[in-house]
Amino acid sequence: MKISVFFLALLHSAFLALQEPVPPKYSIHTKKLCQGDMMHLGSKGIKFKKVVSDSRCPRGGAITCIWAGEVKVLVEFYEDGKLKGEKVLKGSNISINDHEVVAGTGISIVDFFNQEKDLKISSIAVYPYPDGKSDISANEYSLDLQISEKMVTD
Repeated sequence: MKISVFFLALLHSAFLALQEPVPPKYSIHTKKLCQGDMMHLGSKGIKFKKVVSDSRCPRGGAITCIWAGEVKVLVEFYEDGKLKGEKVLKGSNISINDHEVVAGTGISIVDFFNQEKDLKISSIAVYPYPDGKSDISANEYSLDLQISEKMVTD
């Protein structure tokens, strides 16, 4: 009995391996933006306006934090060169042993644009990460922005 189950599983996996790969359902757009920069998606654009607040727990052991904190950034949405709206995005990318861990956001932004496709901010990360030694000036900040756009399927 065990041998027949093994061969059935082996045969099943062989059939799965021969199938055509499933086309991706989403197109991923990634860009690093400095304050004032814009990410273009065809006629649409997302502009990194400014950092509203940054309460992330500084790197290193000098300060003990009760929570990881968060960073808030203001972004503007444009279509055909016209401002369509703005939104404050919250992120909590944290530093663990000098590695950044970026939290996904899943924020739908389709309401800002004239389209029916699913368009989401899938992750944001704000740099530099606070070190607790010095303040970060506004022009030092950058934003890693990842947008996922649902592809139209036939």
